[in-house]
Amino acid sequence: MRNRATAFLFIVILATSAHAQQWRVFGRGAVFLTQASETGPAEPESRFFSTNWAIVGAERASGRGSILFRGRFTAEEGTVPSEGYPQLFQQTGAFVDHMPGHQSIEEVAVQVHWRAFRLYAAAKGEPPLGATPYRQRASSIDFAEAPFAFEVQESFHVAERVAAAAIETGPLTIEGGVFDLDGNSWSGRATLRPTPHVALQASHGSIGDAKQKITSASLGYEGTVIAASALWTRRDPTTVYGVEAIARGGRNSVMVRAENVRDRQHITVGYIFDVWRDDRKRAGLGANVDYHTKTRSLPDEYGHKPQSIYVFVRARTD
Repeated sequence: MRNRATAFLFIVILATSAHAQQWRVFGRGAVFLTQASETGPAEPESRFFSTNWAIVGAERASGRGSILFRGRFTAEEGTVPSEGYPQLFQQTGAFVDHMPGHQSIEEVAVQVHWRAFRLYAAAKGEPPLGATPYRQRASSIDFAEAPFAFEVQESFHVAERVAAAAIETGPLTIEGGVFDLDGNSWSGRATLRPTPHVALQASHGSIGDAKQKITSASLGYEGTVIAASALWTRRDPTTVYGVEAIARGGRNSVMVRAENVRDRQHITVGYIFDVWRDDRKRAGLGANVDYHTKTRSLPDEYGHKPQSIYVFVRARTD
């Protein structure tokens, strides 16, 4: 009920803004229709599902500042099975060998920017901690499945009652905030952008009443042909790290992701052919294949050389 009320209030604000003059209304998103198949386990799964997300907002400039309303939503509560979609070796909360769908409302926020200062408030939103979420990260946006490091590296990106402030001085941005994630939490982040295509972030936070410490660092490059990221996260007592990249040429996209999670290496390779595209939108057919190391000593239920194969249709905006 709280999520519905929050979403309704945001839609009212956005609709009001859209009818006012000098407001810039925007939206972007992605939809994957995926068939996942497993090989190796004694009882392999084969499942059809859809992962998806949308970001909508309205922004208005005023003098030396601006105000922004933004929301991030997904329909995965209805398009991903309640037990999650198949992903061997994924561990997220109580989900094992499955990745859960995301909550329908991931962000409902307002942001005020004045000169070098920025204030952010969200009923539900993203605290200043870690790299950009994988589903909006340029180097990861075309993967059909979540990173294996999601629980350690990504799961804190949606919190309740977020309040944050930032100072932007040239290429350097310093942020700090408080939020509710399993209790009172806080975080701080520094982001350096020496060029428009390169971003280096380092952040640290304390999560919940248990005061679990999280430290993150990442280096990202976003070009017209290649987008790549290197990521490192420690969420006591676990450390994960990896690299990911997408290379595009014409209608073709090739992607790779390599991760070290709980002393096991995971490599995902993929390819997409865009059957249609214009300046801002594209739709294509693709496939991702997961490969895992150190599997010979696993219990018998994983079988010989366990793998997951994702064949999908993807439509998204740039």
